[in-house]
Amino acid sequence: MQKQMEIPRFRSLLYRSGWLYNAITRRLYNQDTKFLTIALLVGKGPKRVLDLPCGTGYLMRFLHPMIEYEGVDLNHRFLKRIKNKELKLRNIKLKKIILRQKNIFDFKNYQGEKKDVIVISDILHHIYPKHFDLINMAKNIAHKIIICEPYTVKPKEVSARDKILKVVIYLGKHLPKTLFKMVDFFFLDNDGINSYQKRSQWIHNKQSLKDLYKTMGFNKIYNISDEYIGIWEP
Repeated sequence: MQKQMEIPRFRSLLYRSGWLYNAITRRLYNQDTKFLTIALLVGKGPKRVLDLPCGTGYLMRFLHPMIEYEGVDLNHRFLKRIKNKELKLRNIKLKKIILRQKNIFDFKNYQGEKKDVIVISDILHHIYPKHFDLINMAKNIAHKIIICEPYTVKPKEVSARDKILKVVIYLGKHLPKTLFKMVDFFFLDNDGINSYQKRSQWIHNKQSLKDLYKTMGFNKIYNISDEYIGIWEP
């Protein structure tokens, strides 16, 4: 397992701007409905919630005020946006907020009392083939785990909600693989951690993703637009 913080390689434009990341993902997926649903599944506080990774902190907009929130992410630009924009502009008031820049696989600092809820959203396809490792480690320190993952990841599968992005995705479907890899590297899903070669091996469709959830012990599964939310409780 990785014990120290990784040094990210070059990140695409999408992962260099929290504003752009929010703008694009909101047009690809129903972000408000998704995170509102996750927040409702988390429930009312007081509860200790660990968000792995927290990204731009979108979930915080919907959590109950009595929640003690800990967000972890390697992307310092996303964490900076949370501190400078999200918390101030959204007037987010939670009982406690801790933000850490660290590797989500580094569980040594999570020892002690178990977290009431761990949220793992939109990351499994980024960390393939280590997704089982993350889930298994999370089970050791959580009373409840909520995962969310899209079953539409590749351009040929995504049906964007925005008309402009529909055109962009249509064009992306017909790009040669070599050219698409370049576009991905500079502009799309290159997070600077997992290579395109590894990410492209994530081949789950609607049914196989549901089966994967069940294999990992997530027996309560909810469909939100192009994504599945799953619940694990011991």
